Amino acid sequence: MASNGDFEFDKIMLAIAAGFVSVILSANIGDMLYNPRPNAGKRGFQIEVQEVSTEASGAAPELAAVLDMHTIMAAADAVKGAIVFKKCATCHVSEKGAPNKVGPNLWGILGAKTASRDGFAYSAAMAGRGAEGKTWGYEDLYRYLYSPKKYVPGTKMAFAGIKDDKERADVIAYLSKNADTQVPLP
Repeated sequence: MASNGDFEFDKIMLAIAAGFVSVILSANIGDMLYNPRPNAGKRGFQIEVQEVSTEASGAAPELAAVLDMHTIMAAADAVKGAIVFKKCATCHVSEKGAPNKVGPNLWGILGAKTASRDGFAYSAAMAGRGAEGKTWGYEDLYRYLYSPKKYVPGTKMAFAGIKDDKERADVIAYLSKNADTQVPLP
């Protein structure tokens, strides 16, 4: 049988719990009375976005209208380009005779006619460039790799581009080495 002291302890604990519950309920009831729907009409969060200029954001500026490819390619490093090419290797290969992936095989791309890889379905925009007889020169690749969708509007290539000038030149140096014959700078 329980002693009288056990009931006293239970009463004290019950009183403390009742006090906590009454404080919580009174706070919630007060909020409901004085501020019934604090978030009515608001959904989600307001996110403050600051407009930043291209210079301040670090975004790459547009390419110059005239490029000196001799100067650009003078410091290009094919070994570093092979490392940067790993960004491209998800969709492209650069080995002789390798099958196309999501993108065409880039072996011997410099000097090659645009949209000329057998077994690859090019976009209408890229096929149109090939039909015009355009070829992939150093400057064409440089501009294309900067922003594929700007250089060939309508291309299927869903790649934002390589904005770093040095990396872009390095990739072109790497691709120039992956060919049966080296294409000299114009």
